[in-house]
Amino acid sequence: MQKDRPMPEQQDSPGRGEEAQPSLGYFWRRFWELSPDFRRWIVPGVIRGVLRMHQFTSKEIVFLGKHVQIIHRGSKGRLVTGRGCRIADNCFLDVGGRGLISIGARTVIGPSTRIMASTSVQIGACCMISWNCSIFDSIGHRMWLEGQEESEIEAPITIGDEVWIGPYSIIMKGVTIGNNSIVGAGSVIRRDVPPDTLVYGNPARPVGKVDRWER
Repeated sequence: MQKDRPMPEQQDSPGRGEEAQPSLGYFWRRFWELSPDFRRWIVPGVIRGVLRMHQFTSKEIVFLGKHVQIIHRGSKGRLVTGRGCRIADNCFLDVGGRGLISIGARTVIGPSTRIMASTSVQIGACCMISWNCSIFDSIGHRMWLEGQEESEIEAPITIGDEVWIGPYSIIMKGVTIGNNSIVGAGSVIRRDVPPDTLVYGNPARPVGKVDRWER
């Protein structure tokens, strides 16, 4: 059995809630802590990120899974990622003509998740977005309800730092999710979520306070 590698010094490891991007040395040490099988899985994703760097406004190296689709619908749309961001297999990112998708440092986007930004979708640092989630800031079509003026079509989405969103969740336009919150699996978020709050359901409702969570 292979012995575990000794833990590296923690002098420049990012602390919990720290927004500054960790150094490249931090990621290099973390890479050698991984098992050989996991290292063999990581390397192709990093290579894919380097080869497709031209699709990102920022120049940080991103881990890209297989079959990730990135669509830019105009020259002024921006796709910004922080250091250590990971976008898994079969994700779909759609950046509108003047839209912004921003994904913070060390945030993980799970397989088959869709993010669509006509205005702005901003996701903080150290978040975990699980598989098959949908995050969209526009309903896409104009709509009128009886006795009302035209419905709002689009509104920005803001997801704070260290937010965990469970699988099959839907984050709808105009929503803000506070730092250190957890969204339960299969939830539909139609209203703002305060910091440190556990929500779930359709529509999602607060069911508890979050002290902390770990990957």
